[in-house]
Amino acid sequence: MTNWSGYAHRVRFSEVDPQSIVFNSRYLEFFDAASIEFFRFFGYPPDLMQSAGLEPVLVEVNLRYHRSAQLDQIIHISITCSRLGNSSFDLDFEARIQDPESSSLGTDLVTSAKITYVNVDQVTRESVPIPIAFREFLATTIPE
Repeated sequence: MTNWSGYAHRVRFSEVDPQSIVFNSRYLEFFDAASIEFFRFFGYPPDLMQSAGLEPVLVEVNLRYHRSAQLDQIIHISITCSRLGNSSFDLDFEARIQDPESSSLGTDLVTSAKITYVNVDQVTRESVPIPIAFREFLATTIPE
């Protein structure tokens, strides 16, 4: 298992609807930002991913809304890899409210998602195997 502490995001005014709760599509933006920081933490910032032969393209999302997050709350997002195929992988995201003073996480999920990515060739856009080094990294994030 990893020692990545997760990604925290404070909900801004532009991310909520008229009821002051996070607009549903914003969670995909939060999860995208979290995955970029997740990969960066493990030595795969966006510019190095491409040079390492990685071009993970999102192909499927399963998102579940458990409760509402509101304006100015901090959403903490954790990520694990739940499936590792030859050219594709699934990342599982869990979003919880983080207390701004103690940094403790609420036990209830706000939103969760399973996102499937396929690694593609940068020129042909056809699926290609995940490079060995990246595969080894992803394997370390699979829960035991």
